[in-house]
Amino acid sequence: MLNWIFVLSFLFCFQVSASSYSQNKKIDLNLQRIKLKDALVILERKGNFRLLYSEEDLPLDKDITLMQKDILVFDALNFLLKGTDLKFQAMEDDLIVIRPKNGAAADIVVRGVVTDEKGGGIPGVSIKLKETTAAATTDASGKYSIKVPDNGVLIFSYLGYNTQEVPVNNRPVINVKLQENSQALTEIVVVGYGTQKKAVVSGAVTSVKGSELAKAPNVNLSNSLAGRLPGVTALQSSGEPGADGSTIRIRGVNSLGNNDALIVIDGVPNRAGGLERINPNDVESVSVLKDASAAIYGSRAANGVILITTKQGKSGKPQLSYDFSYGLQQPTRTPKMANSTQYAEILNELNIFGADLPVDQWSAASQAFKATGTYKRTDNGNVLSAVYRPDEMQKFRDGSDPLRYPNTDWFKTTLKNWSPQQRHNLQLTGGAENIKYLVSLGYLDQDGYYKKSATGYKQYDLRINLEAAVSKYVTLTLGLTGREEARNYPTVGAGDIFRMLMRGKPTEQEVWPNGLPGPDIEFGYNPYVITTDQTGYNRDQRDYFQSTGKIDIKVPGVEGLKLTGTASIDKFAGRQKRWQTPWTLYYWDKKSFEADGVTPLLTGSVRSERTDASLGETAGAQLAINLMGMATYDKKIGDHTFNLMAGVTKETVNNDGFSATRRYFLSTALQQLVAGSDREQTVGNPTDGPNNLYNRARLSYFGRAGYNYKEKYLAEFLWRVDGSYIFPENKRFGFFPGVSAGWRVSEESFFKDHIKFINNLKIRGSYGQMGAEAYFGDALAEYQYLNTMGFGNYIINNQYSQTLTENRVPNLDFGWEVANNANLGLDASFLNNKLSFEFDYFYNKRTKILISRGSSIPGSSGITDKLPPVNLGKVNNKGFEFKLSYNDHVGELNYGVSVNGGYSKNKIIFWDETPGAPSWQQSTGMPTGTDLIYEYIGVFKDAAEIKANTINYSALTNNLLPGDMKFRDVNGDGKIDGNDRIRSDKTSTPTFTGGFNLTLQYKNFDFSALIQGASGGVQIVGLTESGDIGNFLDWSYQNRWTIDNPSSEFPRLSNRGKTYYTDFNNAGRNTYWLRSNNYVRLKNVEIGYTLPSVWCKKAGISAVRVYVNGLNLITVDKIGIWDPESTNSSAQYYPQARVINTGIKATF
Repeated sequence: MLNWIFVLSFLFCFQVSASSYSQNKKIDLNLQRIKLKDALVILERKGNFRLLYSEEDLPLDKDITLMQKDILVFDALNFLLKGTDLKFQAMEDDLIVIRPKNGAAADIVVRGVVTDEKGGGIPGVSIKLKETTAAATTDASGKYSIKVPDNGVLIFSYLGYNTQEVPVNNRPVINVKLQENSQALTEIVVVGYGTQKKAVVSGAVTSVKGSELAKAPNVNLSNSLAGRLPGVTALQSSGEPGADGSTIRIRGVNSLGNNDALIVIDGVPNRAGGLERINPNDVESVSVLKDASAAIYGSRAANGVILITTKQGKSGKPQLSYDFSYGLQQPTRTPKMANSTQYAEILNELNIFGADLPVDQWSAASQAFKATGTYKRTDNGNVLSAVYRPDEMQKFRDGSDPLRYPNTDWFKTTLKNWSPQQRHNLQLTGGAENIKYLVSLGYLDQDGYYKKSATGYKQYDLRINLEAAVSKYVTLTLGLTGREEARNYPTVGAGDIFRMLMRGKPTEQEVWPNGLPGPDIEFGYNPYVITTDQTGYNRDQRDYFQSTGKIDIKVPGVEGLKLTGTASIDKFAGRQKRWQTPWTLYYWDKKSFEADGVTPLLTGSVRSERTDASLGETAGAQLAINLMGMATYDKKIGDHTFNLMAGVTKETVNNDGFSATRRYFLSTALQQLVAGSDREQTVGNPTDGPNNLYNRARLSYFGRAGYNYKEKYLAEFLWRVDGSYIFPENKRFGFFPGVSAGWRVSEESFFKDHIKFINNLKIRGSYGQMGAEAYFGDALAEYQYLNTMGFGNYIINNQYSQTLTENRVPNLDFGWEVANNANLGLDASFLNNKLSFEFDYFYNKRTKILISRGSSIPGSSGITDKLPPVNLGKVNNKGFEFKLSYNDHVGELNYGVSVNGGYSKNKIIFWDETPGAPSWQQSTGMPTGTDLIYEYIGVFKDAAEIKANTINYSALTNNLLPGDMKFRDVNGDGKIDGNDRIRSDKTSTPTFTGGFNLTLQYKNFDFSALIQGASGGVQIVGLTESGDIGNFLDWSYQNRWTIDNPSSEFPRLSNRGKTYYTDFNNAGRNTYWLRSNNYVRLKNVEIGYTLPSVWCKKAGISAVRVYVNGLNLITVDKIGIWDPESTNSSAQYYPQARVINTGIKATF
């Protein structure tokens, strides 16, 4: 038998090619009942080519009969070898090889031309051999050549065209015609209660794929939205595990009350837990409805709607994937504080400023402090002592006595350099013709920043999505989700912990060399202890089980008519347990030592809030049921397409909660309520979520009517009738309509035939009237139409009795908040859909906002706290959004670039102003949430400037001193008082947010980056709890008025905020402390590599991808002290995280 390994080696050295023999050559054959070997000899002679084969491979019993004129040689070969286990392969020099089909594949050179639908060659088309790295590209005329196995599969891809997979099948010439890909237009977009082709969407809808969100190593899904969706703002004000979600705003702030978007998960609105803790690996897409397209959600759609769609199973063999990632996190930024030398220097200065010392003696006192540590006053002879003598200052500088004169960095001592986080995800998907399934298991573990941290978050999640085609007309869908969230915290909250870190004095020990904790800062709080479980624990566990069942019935005999029924039953159970035990801190008299003469002799003291253990527990449960029935009818008559839908939904939510506390436990080993004493116990219902007490119900009717002509003229009408338990019976239902229209100009013949470089141009507009369930501030205003009663206590007949009191009189006119939203948009794509552009302008008018009349009604009336809020507030909000993207390739490098942004600014049209307020202080006409502030114009540099001053500051201070701030006399009355405050036109919420996205793909490498930024907001910076109660910022030390360096720009530092310009109760709100929080940050970067399939197959794996990504890696901003997304004015918050993460995903 011929050695096929030798033959294949020979063929490879021969530089095989199938182009030399013409497969179009024809011959005449007259074969009657002859053996295969004889037939091949005749064919070889008549065809004038050479055949190479092993006679042992030829079947001996095969007879050939073939009588045909002008038969192609290749057709004749196919006929002769039909029914055998042989195949042929054309080579160079008129050689054709016949060999077994299951023999080793031989390489051949395939040549061809890739053309468009009009027959023109397409340059730059990528041709890849499937599941390998072998690749080629077409030349300027569309021609290509690639060496591949004769049984391989070629993948032809080019931006703007549909990708094709073509089996080689031993063919030497493969010509391919690519068809244009209008994916941008045929893409399916999730909208309210359905989906639509993007081409016919006439509303302002934007979306992002779940695969994009999964690239960020965020443990909270809400934090992945920033910078990816135009018009969507996501601000993360905290990074604490389990409490690190972003505040999401769609088109900015639209109301004086609630501005939260409605979250809809797999068709069910307001599911417990929201979107934050959804496993990003389970998300198929996120769509955002920003205009009248949200009207179908009616009374809860005024602030926009976010639609989360989870992944479904796919037909095919089961596919198992495992994704593991491990990351390290640290704060994006912690404030740089003054060191011990700087702090001691400041305290000596403050001692001079606060000693009622005449200003003309300040300089002499300062010099004396530096020389001797004391100063004898010239006015009364009293001696003023420095807080720290010169010799003590020197010890701080040289570090010669670190026990008595330390330089403690409280942040460094308390926080780790890096804290770990890890995520595991196992996903199984597959299906057959009639059933599809997806099963996903996830685990997440995130540690806190603290050393010996009691803070951490763990999550276990399960998702099962099933779809079964029961018959030709009936489809069943079932979705099940289970999730357990375990939050672990110390007994002291993060705000207090970071407050102590900010106040920690560098001149004191946080922890002694032997590891024992040092003195407290206040209330027994030493961060080294209160960040650990030495004080007890605070455990918050939340369990969710959510189910959605759906049945779709196509009505037989009525094409396009479908009935849908959906039922979701969601269960939530939560329990919080706070167990606090006493803790001990250790003090040193700075004199006594242990027997070794080196170790300080420490004295322990219980410094906790209580000297006994205490326990507080809260438990809650929720049952939410959502039932929905819907009918849809889709009909196309000629070029006219109609889409009709109507439905009804009923929603009930019952939430129950209970809380109790006890003290005086028999033993700290017994950590249950039953072991505590009933003395000083409390029992009640929690007022804060998620374990608070309420019952809610809604009934709604909704519908859609859509029409388009040739997908050129588009129109849609949406409506919803909502009924809510919140309102009185005669106002319980509201009607919320929305209408939109679009014109695809590019489909007009006058445009299509003359403007070739524009592939799509659509103009669209919408107007809708949506509602918002009334909020008063951040609280849902329930039962405002009823008298509300409050519980109290009173002595009646010498008995301590419980009482009821009327808290508020009813408002019988109580009703919906109404949003009138208009939108004008444009969508366009150019250059064979490589370049695309979207632009929207919107104008939102919010009316009937719930407000208080407390400002206009005199407090002397005695009834202001009893009056109900009324629907009188009005706010207008307008702005624009855009997205520009470009996708192309250079050779084998595919790339995509996009930039998006959104601007919005609101103003109050009406709310309850204080009568008689000057125009420059009125909030009407200004953005919501603005403050009254003094306008800083400099600093009194010295006594001469104070003497020359003609403005009266007596309303703020009775004694101006050098280093004090100057303010503008706004009303020109010669004095500075409350009437000189101006209304700021900015808040902490940015007016513009945007992002820049870059994606690259080269062979097996992929890269993505997101640069995100915001502008237009402000933040108060620098007003910390400082002085003899706490440290100062290094920034404050570097930028201050001093006796030796008097400044006209930077003010004098103060002790405990006792100066008028640092006291919030006086003039602390001024423009000096106001800083722009504009920033640009490298939000997300990922680089990945997919291992060659040949390697994977050897290990029995379909695919393996390894990746490294990062989050919040670089931030450029004007604040530079703490994170610009923070909304805290003194850094008393848990900072956002910078994450470096690596992972691997294997698919089987």
